[in-house]
Amino acid sequence: MSEARDGKEAVEKAGENTDLILLDIMMPGIDGLEVCKQIRNRVVCPIIFISAASSDMNKMKVFSLGGDDFISKPFSLRELMYKIDALFKMKERLLQNYEENKRKRMIIDDLIVDISSREIMYNKQVIPFTKKEFDLLVLLLSSPKQVFTKDQIYENISGIDGKGDVNSIVEHVKNIRHKLASAGFPNNHLQTVWGIGYQWNNQ
Repeated sequence: MSEARDGKEAVEKAGENTDLILLDIMMPGIDGLEVCKQIRNRVVCPIIFISAASSDMNKMKVFSLGGDDFISKPFSLRELMYKIDALFKMKERLLQNYEENKRKRMIIDDLIVDISSREIMYNKQVIPFTKKEFDLLVLLLSSPKQVFTKDQIYENISGIDGKGDVNSIVEHVKNIRHKLASAGFPNNHLQTVWGIGYQWNNQ
């Protein structure tokens, strides 16, 4: 376990081998929101904010910057441990669902996603997808209605050693929508959850 006395030290200590980060919004020097913004592209572990500044605006900022949860002060140790346990269980479920669906063929309204051949077809027409576009679509399809943050998507399609920027996810989603629409597939399934991320809704 490692502690940081201020925001600058937190930025310096956050690394790829970190399993969990607890951040306070009100920190000396650089505040917790700025710390999260600076480190999110290079750490993939859960980030939980703990703060007395529990306004809806602050919570929206936390999630938009890649925070995974928010606990308002005062809080109990039991609540904190529950939140941590829930985050790790969710990550485990996502990975399990993703690995299981790698071996499947998904069919959604005549859209065929063949995991083994990495081929996507609609109305017997192959739709060319890049590797990351394909992996992103499979991730969303693996858990319908599950809202994925951009950071969660980036982690799953790029991995810990992935190169690039989490903001590239927006461009990948844009390309997926364009390719599906060009093939005639309705775009209402791939939905943006504003301020958080994306989800696939079969309805």
